[in-house]
Amino acid sequence: MNRFLILIILLIRTASAFAQTDANLAQQYMSNGEYDKAADVYKKLFAENQNGYYKSYFNCLMILEDYKEINRIIDKQIKKNPTNLTYYVDLGKTYEKQQNDKEAQKQYEAAIQKLSDNRSQATQLANAFIGIDRLDFAIKTYQQAAKIATDYSFNYELAGLYNRNGDFDLSIDTYLNYYIEGDENAFNRTTSALRQMFDEDQDHQLLQEKLFIRIQNGKNELLYTELLIWDYIQLKDFDGAIIQAKALDKRNKENGERVLEIAETARTEGAYDAAIQAYDYIIAKGRDYPFYFNARNGVLNCHKDKIFKLGTYTIADVNALRTNYETFLLDYSRKDGRAAAVISDLARLEAFYASNIQRAIELIEPVIDWALLTEADRSKYKLDLGDFYLISGDVWEATLLYSQVDKAMKDAPLGEEARFKNAKLAYYRGDFSYAQGLLDVLKASTSELVANDAMQLSVFITDNLGLDSVAAPMLMFARADLLIFQNDIPKAIATLDSLETAFPGHKLTDDILFAKAQIALKLQKTDEAVALLEKIRQEYAFDLLGDDAIFKLGELYQYQYKDVEKAKLCYEQIILNYKDSLFVTEARKRFRALRGDVLGG
Repeated sequence: MNRFLILIILLIRTASAFAQTDANLAQQYMSNGEYDKAADVYKKLFAENQNGYYKSYFNCLMILEDYKEINRIIDKQIKKNPTNLTYYVDLGKTYEKQQNDKEAQKQYEAAIQKLSDNRSQATQLANAFIGIDRLDFAIKTYQQAAKIATDYSFNYELAGLYNRNGDFDLSIDTYLNYYIEGDENAFNRTTSALRQMFDEDQDHQLLQEKLFIRIQNGKNELLYTELLIWDYIQLKDFDGAIIQAKALDKRNKENGERVLEIAETARTEGAYDAAIQAYDYIIAKGRDYPFYFNARNGVLNCHKDKIFKLGTYTIADVNALRTNYETFLLDYSRKDGRAAAVISDLARLEAFYASNIQRAIELIEPVIDWALLTEADRSKYKLDLGDFYLISGDVWEATLLYSQVDKAMKDAPLGEEARFKNAKLAYYRGDFSYAQGLLDVLKASTSELVANDAMQLSVFITDNLGLDSVAAPMLMFARADLLIFQNDIPKAIATLDSLETAFPGHKLTDDILFAKAQIALKLQKTDEAVALLEKIRQEYAFDLLGDDAIFKLGELYQYQYKDVEKAKLCYEQIILNYKDSLFVTEARKRFRALRGDVLGG
């Protein structure tokens, strides 16, 4: 590099450094309210770099109301950058400040009339109007730009501005116009915008009315129906969504995939009856359709969730689900992952809900040797089998299976789950120190579920045993806990009653009440369970199981008693009083849904 070039670079850097120093000085003057001094510095900087310091100089001059100098610099900028129409907006602002609205409007209109077929120019001008809170002229900008443009409608931008300007009805219409233009992002952008706009049910009703009118007109029927289905799902109206999805499926001779997706969403949201209706539609197509067995499996999962998750079942429901599982396996007759999952569910049904532990073991034992299973699936079913052996009283076989999974899946979540089961087994047997050693490690588990369970059991042991030399109450409770797991209800109740009698007022009282509530639910004695949980809520709300009891109460009031107000009170209590609870997020979601808020989907 020659000396001359080096000199030029040094001069440029020096000038830049001086300019930055002056800019900092001008900003300091502005902060101190010394606007005349700031204007002198900005005038110098503007002369050296018009584009770089125009806006700062302009803002300073506006404060000083030096309109003559403003006109001079704006004229200079327009001559230098004639395609930048925002200078007319700045000029209009000066007239507005001088109470000359007529001349201000003249400048705004002049800017709009100078628009060319340039999308970025229109966006720049509209943003300038938005910046001075003149949404009316921003709208006019896009409307004029849309007339000129050859390949862009500006409907998305206009729809947003119509909404901000208070024209909700026109905003929806314009979003719908944008939606059908074919933009690959149109569906996501439209639904995102509508989700943010809508606050009340009548907002959704207005959208649906508009969609029905457009669907009846016969143009873009598929697109509008897809948006209608989306809106039904926002409202958790899965019946409506499924009706529309089935209509599309029939009209377009589809294979049921769209209906299946909605069914899966409905099942996830707990709308089991609607989901079953959708699955049944696919099943009716016949076993030659690609999603036939997915739908058959979906129906089973809905009935399973009603029993396993909600606990709302009768013996007749258990027997019916068993029959459905067996029928599915006869029809499916393959030794693959899907069949294994169904057999596992059937075995769990037998073990935990039909008290047929030997049948559960006989079902799952052969599955473990299936060649097509992955090691993860094989390990998962070994854990099930370990549980079944524990229920049957074969503790040695249970711990052997848990340890096999621990070894085979050492660094995976299943391995951590197996270690937790061994820790729980040590707790059941009264070996609390060994259990604590395992739990201390599992608190840092990569599986959030295992880590939470480990933390909960560890805290429970510490809180109720601590330095107390009398371990008898904990030994009795752990024995009762195992009996509940083994579904030996009479012995479990007798053990808990003996514990209450022998150690009245012990710290375990809330745990005893909660255990009895769980037993009552197993026996379908819901009123008794609610009374026990309410006692925890009233007298032991801030003990370890306070949030567990109140959340379970909320579920029972919501799903069993259909008492929205009582369910809301429970969920609200979790939100307000148990901010660190694992139930807070779900409680907030359910509270908002019961209150009628529209949730994102």
